[in-house]
Amino acid sequence: MNHDLDPPPEAELGDGDDAVTEAARRDAFDHLGRRLAIPALLAVLALVGLTLFADADELAAALGRFDLVLLVPILALSLVNYALRFVRWEIYLRHLGARLPFADSLAVVFVGFLLSVTPGKAGELGKAWLVRQLGGGPARRALPAVLAERVTDLLGVVLLVAVGALALAPPLGPWIFFGGFAAVAAALALLTWRGGAHRLFALVERVPRLGRHVHHMEELYDRLVGLLSPSMLATGLGLSAAAWGAEGLGFWLVVRDYAPAAAPLRALFDYSASTLAGALSMLPGGLLAAEGSLAALLDAQGLDNATAASATLIIRGATLWFAVALGLVALPWVIHRMRRRQAPS
Repeated sequence: MNHDLDPPPEAELGDGDDAVTEAARRDAFDHLGRRLAIPALLAVLALVGLTLFADADELAAALGRFDLVLLVPILALSLVNYALRFVRWEIYLRHLGARLPFADSLAVVFVGFLLSVTPGKAGELGKAWLVRQLGGGPARRALPAVLAERVTDLLGVVLLVAVGALALAPPLGPWIFFGGFAAVAAALALLTWRGGAHRLFALVERVPRLGRHVHHMEELYDRLVGLLSPSMLATGLGLSAAAWGAEGLGFWLVVRDYAPAAAPLRALFDYSASTLAGALSMLPGGLLAAEGSLAALLDAQGLDNATAASATLIIRGATLWFAVALGLVALPWVIHRMRRRQAPS
């Protein structure tokens, strides 16, 4: 365990925030190095898989043909993604009554990117604990913001898949378009169905060891639904779609360097569909699932294996691994800020 991330004695948990806070800290930071070894191994497996798919020499040649100058706008578009998601995070925190200084809040978001590659993304719940440790209020207050981020990210990507599907030939394209919007509407109706949720809580209340936490679950759910109200939902979904759309545009720049006739709408579909596949796989960072699906989609369009594998490696490096690198940079700052708060005055 990283003992720099242990709670100070005076902040021992008590008052109902304990279960949420301790679970968030444990899932995020206990044995963090060991947890990060899993995505590192999966990344190696993805690289090996793409190399076998493309042939090592041909893949190296394809990577060598890529115009490195394009990394500037591609990484800039990734930064646009992070900036828009940070704006959404701030909106959610303020709505929930949790406030952090700008630099601390931004660092928490970056560390969240690092935690997103933990198994099942469970470590991202640690963002709520970081908000608490940095003086932003109880973890239970910030946790709905983390959950609302995941909901709007997933639904925003589904909307982009639907829009990008317009590049596909009928009848498949229109079916995906209307099906995507219908799926988002159905998911939101289910999530905000208070009657159904409270019936579920009533059942959970009868379960040994879980029942005593039901009132906390209900409070968490009510706060989450507040972030999914029409006005908040429009803001969250809009920012999410714009953020992931920016990375989709970055992917188009990668593909266009290899295939100048590449259509931006089709690139948006490919990138969003592979992102969705990675998210639904529940693998850390979507590793293996995202790479495999993206390379397959490019290959199906007629790109040779080496080009498809090269484009996949480049965009994953400029999105997922760029974000992880920012998280590694931000982690020492967060630890430093927590140490300062824990130091006796």
